[in-house]
Amino acid sequence: MTASELRQASSHASKTVIDTAVELATKAQDGVAAALASARATADEVGTRLPSIASAGAEGAAESVRMLQELPDPRLELLAAFSLGVGAGLWMAGAPRLVTLAALSPALLVGVAMASRKQGQRGRGRRR
Repeated sequence: MTASELRQASSHASKTVIDTAVELATKAQDGVAAALASARATADEVGTRLPSIASAGAEGAAESVRMLQELPDPRLELLAAFSLGVGAGLWMAGAPRLVTLAALSPALLVGVAMASRKQGQRGRGRRR
């Protein structure tokens, strides 16, 4: 093979490699564009649903607190103590934080219910 034939063969191989690289880059660019479009659509959907989800959660929490306010204090204290005990045990055992927080959430709701009930009783006493 002569030098000019070698240059021509390497030039042809370089063009093939460059063409393949351009084709792959174009496919990657198209894939990224499709992924971004999908992400935008998902974000728009989440954005439209998030307010209703948040309001439903707030309504559920308010209803839970209202129902807990109707329970007697000893039962609320027992529920709070149980929740705190389970949460502390999970924390000491090295459970994931999310699981530990889930175990402690009833104690938080009970605390809110007891505090709001006591504030309501103080407010009623002042009005009389």
